[in-house]
Amino acid sequence: MKKGHDLHSILKECQKLRTPVYVASNGLDIAFQTLIHQIDPQTVTLENMVRPEFISRFATGSKFFLQCKMLRLQSSKVTPRGSYMVFHIEDNSLTEETRQAERFMFAPEEKVIAEILNPFDRATKLRRHVIDMSATGLSVRINSPTTPFQPGVRLPEIKVHIDGKLWTNCSADVVYNRKFMDLGGHLRVQVGLKIINA
Repeated sequence: MKKGHDLHSILKECQKLRTPVYVASNGLDIAFQTLIHQIDPQTVTLENMVRPEFISRFATGSKFFLQCKMLRLQSSKVTPRGSYMVFHIEDNSLTEETRQAERFMFAPEEKVIAEILNPFDRATKLRRHVIDMSATGLSVRINSPTTPFQPGVRLPEIKVHIDGKLWTNCSADVVYNRKFMDLGGHLRVQVGLKIINA
């Protein structure tokens, strides 16, 4: 991937659509959902959504990360600026393109729901909001880690409904859990799922 044009076009798309992005520090094990306020050639200005009780641990980090759709950026410098924070884009900021397939983001009000069969009792249906989805995987939002959503667990049946209509039916493996604070200040867990067959 070419860093310049493609990187800035993806950032600008997230800014225009007000798509939430994630900012994190290696000083803290929680990511923070936020919005892009401004984009310059060497900086991205984000709304500062880091809660006061986490500020000091966030600031002690030596590396900072910005996840925007399928891109993951790294920086050694984030500068607070009142109600904003400035993420500095460095020569090696683009660490990886984390997903091969384009991923579509969904807000909770869009009513994209995954109905998941509990793999342990094969009877209970777990309904969770879908955060994002691609041809190869999806992630769902949960309030706290539970056994069916631990990495390594295979979920035998997932039905994704958009506005009440069945969109896809698949099975998937749980590949990660990530704690994050959403735009409303609520602590959530993002669960990443890799589709096995659809």
